[in-house]
Amino acid sequence: MPLIYIFARASAAPLDTWARLWTGQIPRLLSNTFWLSTIAGGITLVMGISLAWLVERTDLPARNTWRWLLALPLAVPAYSGAICYIILLRRGGLIEQAYMALTGAPQGQLPVLNIYTLAGAASIISLFVFPYVYMPVLAALRTGNRSLEEAARISGRGPLRTFIEITLPMLAPAATGGGLLVALYALSDFGTVAMMRYNTFTSAIYNQFSGQIDRSAAAILSMVLAVITIPLLWGESWLSHQTNRGKTGSAWKPIKPIALGAWRWPVLAYVGAVAFLSIGLPVLVLGGLSVQALVWPSKIDLMWSVGSDSLGWQIAHSLGLAIATATFSIALSFAPAYLSLRYPSRFTHALLNLCKSSYALPGPIIGLAFIMLLSQWTPWLYNTVVGLLIGFIFRLMPQSVTTTYAALETVPRSVEHASRVMGSTGLQTVTRVLLPVAAPGLMAAWALVFITAMKELPTAVMLRPAGFDTLPVRLWAAANDSIYTQAALPAFIMIVVTAIPLFLLYGRSRFGLNRAIEK
Repeated sequence: MPLIYIFARASAAPLDTWARLWTGQIPRLLSNTFWLSTIAGGITLVMGISLAWLVERTDLPARNTWRWLLALPLAVPAYSGAICYIILLRRGGLIEQAYMALTGAPQGQLPVLNIYTLAGAASIISLFVFPYVYMPVLAALRTGNRSLEEAARISGRGPLRTFIEITLPMLAPAATGGGLLVALYALSDFGTVAMMRYNTFTSAIYNQFSGQIDRSAAAILSMVLAVITIPLLWGESWLSHQTNRGKTGSAWKPIKPIALGAWRWPVLAYVGAVAFLSIGLPVLVLGGLSVQALVWPSKIDLMWSVGSDSLGWQIAHSLGLAIATATFSIALSFAPAYLSLRYPSRFTHALLNLCKSSYALPGPIIGLAFIMLLSQWTPWLYNTVVGLLIGFIFRLMPQSVTTTYAALETVPRSVEHASRVMGSTGLQTVTRVLLPVAAPGLMAAWALVFITAMKELPTAVMLRPAGFDTLPVRLWAAANDSIYTQAALPAFIMIVVTAIPLFLLYGRSRFGLNRAIEK
């Protein structure tokens, strides 16, 4: 319905609005969005493949620790990472302040890196979303057929040639699928590009709606972005099926790791640098500024906080909304996932894909669509917490359906057949056999949806009722006012809250991965 409504609203827009956008904004937005998605996808492919291979196939020191540590950047929203690097690298930031304190030089003498560029936005996004490539590639390395690699090494091929000729083609579906996920993320990202002052479709849609109150123009831009996104979504889905077919399904068997030799310490420095820049530095910077804001608040901190909700209420709003979203999303995802898995047909597959269709709609489009729908069709839900919850569930339904399907897929069908043969009804089989066996995967799916809901920014910004601020909304408001100590506090809290379940998930299995997380 939101997608149809967006297309209908765009089609009904005046011709002069179409002409103005096609001759003005759209060409530049297409160029900006294309280059951002392409560069971010390319960087994450290099990072994800290299890190997964080093962790899985070499004698990297402490590689079991690096295996799960390199997945933790998923707990850091990219816009929180952007805040961290803006605080560090901007004119008058922490690096320049430290230089002035050490040398006594006046402000402006230290050359600072301009991060408000395409390269800056692509680098920030890549630094915090490379696990989208790293995780499926790591899973492919563990579940793929190792006999070809062993045969190549036995026949005298070196590690590099084996990697290029054997391993890389084997990883291509998983890596390309992850790269397309990164491209989709870059297409739909709102907070990072807005903070990095890099204009893409998502920021333009928000500006059209919030600044000029031109809903027809916002609908046109939304339609163009959806048309761009749908082919990428189809490609990612197809590659995901190809990746699953390429898995052997056999138990994991270790092979002798490749000795790094003289490359051991440079490789360790590379892996450590990625982990430090993507998780260590944000925790240190945002955590330090959070302590400063709480213990030694400045006058600006105190003035900015006047009239806003207390931090405790914002934490409660975020937790309550994330818990409700995860619970309802997983519950609603069960039927389409189960039907598609146990009763495969064109109808059930279409139902499953329909539940994934909102992935083609970035957050600002979903927010705009629900504002239009709720205000015109169900005004009693407009500007309410219930309306916000519906928007969140719709936004995260693709993730909940995919992870629920993966969790149910781990249950052998023979177990259900045995239950039915022994006289259990269908409902008893589901409640007594299916759900208990799938419970670990379903809990992992719930936790992943919870983590994503805690970080969701554009839907919250556009659909929240007055006075219902969440942690991302507080961060967004403080960053817009350049009060970075107040932006650091909710960012740090979000990292801590989302890192805990993510850490527990990666500690569940001996691989640090289960099928729900791989999906």
